[in-house]
Amino acid sequence: MLLILLPLSALAREADSIYVKDSIPGKYDHRIHRYRKYWESLIPTQIIIQNAGNMGYISGGFGWEYGRRGQWETHLLWGFLPKYSSTRAKLTMTVKETYIPWSINLGKGFALEPLSSGIYVNTVYGHEFWKSQPGRYPDKYYQALSTKFRLNVFLGQRVTFNIPERHRFLVKAVTAFYEVSTCDLYIRAMIQDDQISLWQILGLSLGLKFQLL
Repeated sequence: MLLILLPLSALAREADSIYVKDSIPGKYDHRIHRYRKYWESLIPTQIIIQNAGNMGYISGGFGWEYGRRGQWETHLLWGFLPKYSSTRAKLTMTVKETYIPWSINLGKGFALEPLSSGIYVNTVYGHEFWKSQPGRYPDKYYQALSTKFRLNVFLGQRVTFNIPERHRFLVKAVTAFYEVSTCDLYIRAMIQDDQISLWQILGLSLGLKFQLL
């Protein structure tokens, strides 16, 4: 019996050593890891709902955060603009970049982000808006600004509540924020007209951000 068991144990040890050797990742494994990591980074990690801000009456979309502390965020939003005095309602689209320098822990799951800043570009879908000046207007009547795209800048503040792990279901944190913004068209109007003050070209926007991952 010993003569039978001893060779079998030696083979088992040899098989174990071969298995460990084969488990060392090679170039293929590293390439697959980078490939998966790249595609995983495209998965949205945030859902955003925002009111006003030159994006429409209400806007919603997805977002991603990155950076060593997650201090950078990119949002892609679609908005709804009621018709008001026009002939029909309209849709908007916004690409937004936000920078959050620091976060202050307030305790009990709350955190304050005393400063957020950024820029965003938005557009309104519709034939009434154009990228370059139509020929029916005198040359350079609207200078370099079109009615199709608006460049906006903003400053704001945010408060975040981190949901305890035992209570998490769909989201891990909820952030309430406000932003004060203006756009290139309003800035130009203030520069050209002394009667327009800074406070007249600023707008207030409120929103919620739901952190998924």
